[in-house]
Formats: sequence, C-alpha cells, structure tokens
Amino acid sequence: MKIFDIHSHFGPTSSGEDTSVHEMQCTLQSFGISKVGISCLSGNSMSMQNDLIYRAMQASPDFIEGYAFINPKAPDAVEEVEKCLSVYKMNGIKLHSWKHGYYPDNRPELHAIFDEIKKYDVHVQTHVGTAPLSTPYIWAEWARRYPEIDFVFTHTGYYEFGYSTIEAVKNLSNVKVETSGQMDVGVLKAAINILGPKRMVFGTDWPYKPVNIEIEKFSHFNLKDNELEDIFYRNAASLWREKI
Repeated sequence: MKIFDIHSHFGPTSSGEDTSVHEMQCTLQSFGISKVGISCLSGNSMSMQNDLIYRAMQASPDFIEGYAFINPKAPDAVEEVEKCLSVYKMNGIKLHSWKHGYYPDNRPELHAIFDEIKKYDVHVQTHVGTAPLSTPYIWAEWARRYPEIDFVFTHTGYYEFGYSTIEAVKNLSNVKVETSGQMDVGVLKAAINILGPKRMVFGTDWPYKPVNIEIEKFSHFNLKDNELEDIFYRNAASLWREKI
C-alpha cells in the first residue's frame, strides 16, 4: 500500500545528530514511504530553518513536500509566510507554540498570519498535546475562526490530550488529526470511531519516532483496505492538493 508521511522533520536534532536528504529518503523509503512532508525545528532563525527545507525540496522534489516553520512572535512572520508559500512554493505551515514559547490565545499576530495563509490554499499543522502551551482547545478555537483553512493537529493530542483533542475537534470538519507518537490504543480507537478514517492522517515524526512502530500499530484495528488507504495516503494527498 502507498504510504505518505505528512509529518516529519529535517535538520539537526536536539541531540545534535544530523543527516542528509539522501539518508532521510533512503530510510523512509525502506519502510515503504513514497513522499514526506517536513519542517525544520532546529535552530533559532526562522528564515534559516525554512531555507534549509527549501534546499531539501530542491534536492528531492518528487519525494519532499516542504512546510514553513513560523514563529508569530517574529516581526517578519507574515513576510516569511509570503516568501515560503509564494516564492519557495512550500505546501504547508507548521506552528509549534511549545517550541516557540507562546500561548496561542495570546498572540493576536496569528490573525495576520492566517489571513496570509488563506491566500495560498495550504494546510496548517499545529503541535498539539504539550501542556500548557499546546493544548487542543486553544488551537481548536483558531480552527473555528478560520474554517476555510485545513488544520492538522499532530500526535492526536500526544500523551496528555488524546481524548480531549478528539472532543475538541469532532465538530470541526476542517481539522484532521495526525497519528505519530499516539500510542494509546483507546485514543486511536476513539479517533477511528468518532472522527473516522477520513479525518486521520499518517505521520512518523521522523527522526524522533520509530517508523516501523508508527506503521505497524494500524494492524491492530481491523480497518478495511479503503480505510487504511485514507489514513496512509489519500488524506495527505488531499491536504497537499494532489490528484491521486
């Protein structure tokens, strides 16, 4: 079955480990992944992080979809969105309130950022599940304010907010949940039963999670082939505006 990884990363890890585009591609392809979406969380310069992703996109355009990592506290955040989406042709935006250290409900700058994103018809990924800065409730409010933007809540709420994330987004049709790092069987079953496979999207959070486990965990849910296809690649293709 085709597999698209909608949520991974590129650049030095927090422990200083680094890898090349070729090494990343070989590793992910060895698990059957034929396309990956990446952002760079490494470093303190938003433009340098996004430039690194742009170079990776150029190195492997058929394999990599790039996302702009945007810090709303940066004075040039809107300009960086415009550059990454219009010039670099990136295919998504990554917001990470835990990494960047802000409460999403206390950043009015996000209005201008989302208004700029609306022009380009790309999805927004938000890190969800690390208290107190990245709870699902606050990001759900932004998704409610911008129904024309597709959102992906990564990790389905992670360790602390799995069920809460499902509850927060169940009536928000513009929000999908991403599955990497979510190892609570009950949470994943609830996402399948309440949101449905068409609102779940596969990711690995590479290089931080074991890719084989992220894939194999879906063998325990007795999903039909068409449901697995939705999770493993159709939903990602839709968010990337890709015809399949």
